[in-house]
Amino acid sequence: MLVEYSSIPLLIGFYLLYLSGYGLVTHRVRWLTLGLLGHRESMLLHTGLLPYVMGVIMVLHAVGGLGLMINRRVKNSTLRAALELLNLLIVGVFLLTQLTLLALL
Repeated sequence: MLVEYSSIPLLIGFYLLYLSGYGLVTHRVRWLTLGLLGHRESMLLHTGLLPYVMGVIMVLHAVGGLGLMINRRVKNSTLRAALELLNLLIVGVFLLTQLTLLALL
């Protein structure tokens, strides 16, 4: 369920980040977005809260997707539990901690 609910915000958010990245280096994005996304707006999107929020949603999506894959593919219950724990620790905790530190520093 987490994977399904996080996919649409990921699509929209990463598309905005993609466009705003181009908006920082070229003026064609203003034309493409009918004047809605100029250099100033691109700078606000690209350096504001959106990258952190997208990172958090991406981590949730990855934890959910990997957990789903582990539960579907791994038959041994001990190995499945160990892989789930690694998934939560490495993807969930480690990446989320890195994203938070990068956003605060």
